[in-house]
Amino acid sequence: MRFKEFQAKAAFSREDILAFVAGRLVEDAPAGLPALPAALLAPFHEVTAISWDAASGTGRIEAVRHNKLDDWFYPCHFNGDPVRPGCWGVDAAWQCLRFFAAWRGLTGCGKTMGMENVSFFGQIRPYDKRIVYAVEVTSVETSDGETLLTGKATVSVDGTLVYTIGSVSVATAYWTEESPSKPAAVPPAEDAPIRRLAYDEFAAKSALNHAEIVALSQGTLIDAPGLEVGLLPSSLMLEVGAIDRIVFDEATGEGSISATRANGPLEWFYPMTPGFKPTVLSIDAVWQLMGLFLTWRQNPGTGRALGFERVEVFGEILPEDRQIRYEITIVRYSRAPNGDAFVRADAKVHAGDRLILSATNLNVGCHKNIRYSGYPLPSEMAHGGKLKIREGAAS
Repeated sequence: MRFKEFQAKAAFSREDILAFVAGRLVEDAPAGLPALPAALLAPFHEVTAISWDAASGTGRIEAVRHNKLDDWFYPCHFNGDPVRPGCWGVDAAWQCLRFFAAWRGLTGCGKTMGMENVSFFGQIRPYDKRIVYAVEVTSVETSDGETLLTGKATVSVDGTLVYTIGSVSVATAYWTEESPSKPAAVPPAEDAPIRRLAYDEFAAKSALNHAEIVALSQGTLIDAPGLEVGLLPSSLMLEVGAIDRIVFDEATGEGSISATRANGPLEWFYPMTPGFKPTVLSIDAVWQLMGLFLTWRQNPGTGRALGFERVEVFGEILPEDRQIRYEITIVRYSRAPNGDAFVRADAKVHAGDRLILSATNLNVGCHKNIRYSGYPLPSEMAHGGKLKIREGAAS
C-alpha cells in the first residue's frame, strides 16, 4: 500500500503486521520510518485500533499478541516454571509507540528512551490466550528538530489487568549523560570444575563463575531437599554470565552485586533487530540478578519481577561490544510474615565504558508455592492473571 493509505488505516491485520516487519507493507515509506523487530522478537500479531486526535494532540494504539502453549520463551523462562518474561510486556509498550510513530510519519522516532512507574501484579502463562497492549499517547513534543513521543500503557491477559506503565517514551535522540560513571574493575570469577552445593555453601559464596550460573539456571547447583529453590532463566533468556561480587550487610540492610555478560555479533537477537540489543534484556538482567540475590539469601520460593520506578536509556548495546557490566545497589531487603521475600535496588548497565541505562527502585519478590511444574500438562497453575497459590500447598 501507499504511505497515505497506511496512515488512513485504523487497524492492521496479522498479514499487515508481518508485511510491516518485513519492510514490505508500505511501498513508498519515508526514509527512517521506525521499524518493528522480527521473528522471535515480534511484539504483537495485530493492531486492533489506532487513532489520533489533532485537537488534543493525543492518540491511542491497542495491539494484540496471541499467546501459544509452545511460545519460544516458555521452556527457558523458567525451567520447571514457565511464565512469559515480564520484560517482553515492557518491550511491547515501546514497540507500540514505535508503530504509532511510523503511522504518524515521525521518521527517526524509534529510539527507546525512558519508562516510569511500572507495576507487575499478575503473570502470563502457557494456557492463556489473548494478550492486549493498550497505550494512550499523551504527548508528541518537537524541539530543535528532535521529537519525543510519550504515553502510558496497560497489559491485560484474557481480560485481566496484569501490568501498568505510568510513562513510556520513544524519541529521535537519546538522553545525554554529562558524566557517565565508569564501573570499577573487578577480577572475573574463574571458570573451574564445579560441584553441587549445600544451600549454606551457596549462601557463603561471594562470586559465581559461568558454569555455576548455568547450573543454577538448570536447577542443579543447590542441594536443598524439600525446598523450592529460586530459578534463573536458561538458554536464550539467561542474561547473567558471571557474578564477580555479591555482598550484603546485615546491619544496614544494604548490599551490592557486580556481574558481567559476554556479548558479540553472533548473539541470537541481533538478526531480529536493527543491529542493537533489545533494551529490555538489560532490564531483565537486573531483575534476574535481584532474584538470584533472594535465593542467595536463602529464601525458598520462586522469583517474580514486580516492576520499577524509573529507567533512563542513554544508548544501545551493539554487536561490536564485547562485555556488558551490571552494577546493582541493594537499597532494601525484607521478609513478609508469610515467608515471601522482597528486594529493591538501583542499577546501572554499561557496555564497555559507555553507560547504557540507569534504573531506580527496581523490585523483585520471592513467593512460595506459585510454581507451575506440570508443563505442558494443563492445570489451574497453567493459567496466568493474578498470582495463584498451588492448591493444597502449606501456607
